[in-house]
Amino acid sequence: MSELVPAPFADLVTRLFLEPRRQDALFELPRRKWYLPRAPTPDLSVRLHGRPAGNPSGPAAGPHTQMAQNIVLSYVAGGRILELKTVQVNDRLTIARPCIDMTNVGYNVEWSQELRIEDSLREYVAGAMLVEMFRRSPELTGGALDGPAGDVIYDLSVGYDLAGIRSEQVAGFLRGMRDASAWVEKLRAEIPREFAAAREWPYLTQISSTLTLSTFHGCPADEIERICEHLIDEHELDVVVKMNPPTLGREKLEHLLHDVMGYRELTVNPTAYDSVISLSDSVELCRRLRAFAAARGRSLGFKFSNTLEVLNHRQFFSPDQRVMYLSGQPLHVITMALTDEFRRAVGADVPISFSAGIDRCNFPYAVACGFVPVTVSTDLLRPGGYGRLPSYLDDLAADMRRVGAATIDEYIMKWSPAGNTGHSPTCPSSTGVPPVSEGGGANPGSTGAPPVKSRMTGPSPATADPTAVRDRSADPRSLAVAARVGAAAVRNTSIVAQLAREDPRYRAARNRAVPKRIDSHLTTFDCITCDKCLPVCPNAANFLYPTPPVAFEFHDLVIEPGGRCRAGERRRFEIAEPLQIACYADFCNECGNCDTFCPEYGGPYIKKPTFFGSVASWQRAAPRDGFVVERRENETIIRGRMQGKVYRLSMDRVRGRHRFEHGGGWAEFDDPLAAPLCAGRDSETDGEQAVLDMWAFHVLRHLLAGVLDGSRVNQVNVAFAGTAASRPG
Repeated sequence: MSELVPAPFADLVTRLFLEPRRQDALFELPRRKWYLPRAPTPDLSVRLHGRPAGNPSGPAAGPHTQMAQNIVLSYVAGGRILELKTVQVNDRLTIARPCIDMTNVGYNVEWSQELRIEDSLREYVAGAMLVEMFRRSPELTGGALDGPAGDVIYDLSVGYDLAGIRSEQVAGFLRGMRDASAWVEKLRAEIPREFAAAREWPYLTQISSTLTLSTFHGCPADEIERICEHLIDEHELDVVVKMNPPTLGREKLEHLLHDVMGYRELTVNPTAYDSVISLSDSVELCRRLRAFAAARGRSLGFKFSNTLEVLNHRQFFSPDQRVMYLSGQPLHVITMALTDEFRRAVGADVPISFSAGIDRCNFPYAVACGFVPVTVSTDLLRPGGYGRLPSYLDDLAADMRRVGAATIDEYIMKWSPAGNTGHSPTCPSSTGVPPVSEGGGANPGSTGAPPVKSRMTGPSPATADPTAVRDRSADPRSLAVAARVGAAAVRNTSIVAQLAREDPRYRAARNRAVPKRIDSHLTTFDCITCDKCLPVCPNAANFLYPTPPVAFEFHDLVIEPGGRCRAGERRRFEIAEPLQIACYADFCNECGNCDTFCPEYGGPYIKKPTFFGSVASWQRAAPRDGFVVERRENETIIRGRMQGKVYRLSMDRVRGRHRFEHGGGWAEFDDPLAAPLCAGRDSETDGEQAVLDMWAFHVLRHLLAGVLDGSRVNQVNVAFAGTAASRPG
């Protein structure tokens, strides 16, 4: 079973500064995919709970925000409101593998952190420090993130019941995120000496004071309310309540899913409706909790939405997985309908965040609805990975220029659909949609909602709360502007929900295609090197390493009793490509996403060489195949498990000599292509011979040379990138 293992902070720091110099990339994300805004660009900045963020985008709480490298990659790609992966008291989950099915619309069976709670705390602090290093480095950013465009917010997420959230483990995590000074100082001391300037920088010690509550798996309304009161009162947090799609109601939800979009193969888990909070109850919950938060100087909002529980009808996940969680295109339509109904009921002053099927095409429209943040997960699991995010922001800026908006507030007020397509200008729909009415709304949609022109466009009397407008000053002009922005946001939400219902690109007929395969199977070396497996890994586990093309014949070695050697079977070894793909096991949770998009059969995380970060993690993973590299004073060692057999190759860096050990036999070489200098067996038994598998020998030596080649930085060789004296301890 796979196990995520956080990397040493010194290695992450070294990689942050060194990898862009060597290969113009960071964690294999090319510099051309970084988001470094240049003037003239409209002001994309927003505020969440009164705090500034450079733009409203970011990764949703999920696979892109679990480890430190995920967090910095999300920021480098442009995310400025990062929803950290949900933490819960049960931090020893057993999750089925594979756990992510992105064949078309998106399903998963993983739902909270896979690290221990203390490790999650450490990773979130480490990620925030790496972000600060990236932002402050002129070499990396050229000063593009010095101003408001670089402002970032880290939003916590916890779940799933009051008892777990009140536990000492989760409470300690929340305290640690509110005051991370001890962790910051610990990690500061681990920054390598060659980057000593970064040791002096001021780092956030209050990583977050905002939290999104995940109320999955049937948490009842009264318990949600008690949890929110606990988080606001006890931990002094601003809180967002994450809603679940079944709040829309069975009839409306399944009408959209089956009749409008045509996903008739999907069956919503019947129990998902049993204890979910109803729309009317959520409106009353909103009223009470907003008053509770305002009385304590805090803010409260709602997020739409969690994934949708459906019955497992596919062969991708293990048969014992009865339920899987739907995301992507169909969830977008359902969640927009739910958000529209909720917003019309509670009014414009309730903060709304959104995450459901967001992609490049609908991101500007979600921003026009006034959602903060607008977060994404499913689309970042597709080819391009984190590198898909910059186009969201470029398209938003282009659409702001289209309507003549210099700020997000102006964009919300001036926005109108681009050609009535339901998309940003770069994503034209193949068909039109009903025309926008004179009142600024769309014609009524298939959920039975009334026409937009009759809908409420201001705060409802039950929930209007002047103290809720915390992101603007309290002078009358600012409050008037806030009211106009809010009314426009409510109007736009209804229009966008209507456009989504009518757009054929969300429907089943448009989402049946699967990634294509070629008639080829992955092996240890060589593939078509399309590199698709690199960006689709949310943890940056897959990486490239160089190898010189070679082709030669060799013999296995048969070691007779007494140490005499003779040639065994004649075989051939060949490497054709100059760049190879490997997997860093400590970052790989075997989610299966790289296999989904690999054009060849076998799965990169299965067939490509897998390297562990330490001998301990390599040993724990047995009998899983894989390799581990050690460096001692004058010796470099690679150990490998291949098809269950264990091999060891050591290289004396002073004498240039190789020693290969396997199956009780050993041999030493000055020239790996020549006869051995000497050979023997660990123990002598008359009449027995040892056979050294020399194919494994050549695999090990080429893997060792490739992953330690300093021309490309990777998570294996970064530990050896600096001098030993420069490392802490």
